Amino acid sequence: MATYDFSALDSKFAEIVAMMPDRFDSHEFLLKLAQHNQHEYISALNAYKESGNTSPFQAVHGAIAQKLANHTELVRLLPEDKTSPDIWGNSQACAEWQKV
Repeated sequence: MATYDFSALDSKFAEIVAMMPDRFDSHEFLLKLAQHNQHEYISALNAYKESGNTSPFQAVHGAIAQKLANHTELVRLLPEDKTSPDIWGNSQACAEWQKV
């Protein structure tokens, strides 16, 4: 697995959560985070691509969701997953979040 310092993206989580509705899913959060932090997002994808990872989007998105879960001052993870379109427009299950 690639080693990437997600601190540049992690530092933007509070700003992105503030833009989200009271309940949102991981796909919505990832899209907003990527739109507002394109350079950092592309750097993360590139780090995973360069490591030979065949699914850099899935790896980066999984890492970001795990880091979001650590921000209990911002959000809480809801117990049921939600189905929504992923970055490719495919309907996929993902975590749902509630603002704190």
